[in-house]
Amino acid sequence: MRQSEAISSLFKERILLPPESISNSLLGYLFFREKILETILGDSEINILYWVGKEIGNSLEVKLIEEVEDIFLQLDLGQVQIEAQSACTIDFKITHNRFNLIPKKRLEKTLNLEAGLLAGIMEKITETYCAAQLQINEKEGIYIGIEVVMDKSWNNHLVSHGV
Repeated sequence: MRQSEAISSLFKERILLPPESISNSLLGYLFFREKILETILGDSEINILYWVGKEIGNSLEVKLIEEVEDIFLQLDLGQVQIEAQSACTIDFKITHNRFNLIPKKRLEKTLNLEAGLLAGIMEKITETYCAAQLQINEKEGIYIGIEVVMDKSWNNHLVSHGV
């Protein structure tokens, strides 16, 4: 199916492939990430996406950190793995083949949903306040590093729960 000029104009220099070379399902994903979120949320996009992700993460029935990988895969948010952890922080790495199609400037905004989701999930598991911060690494292909920082007063709780 040939993409119309109208569709192509939606993404002028916003995605890294010509729209006509992208499947409809992928184009829909990019339309959501690139246009809908930015149009609806405007200057508050980062904060709202983080908050929404955190609220959703807190509402999930998650008991083990190992469930995070399945959640991200099932929601098509990418492949997530733990890179490092200490008593107060957990560093996650997220990769997705779609990250290479979206400019870094947009990823830095829209991936706050995933950062908030991880913070919310970790709050649910640890029963303590968590905050997340993301960093984009382009050295080995694009991957997203998200560090979740937990309230230090819960060190003993984390160790007793195997986190």
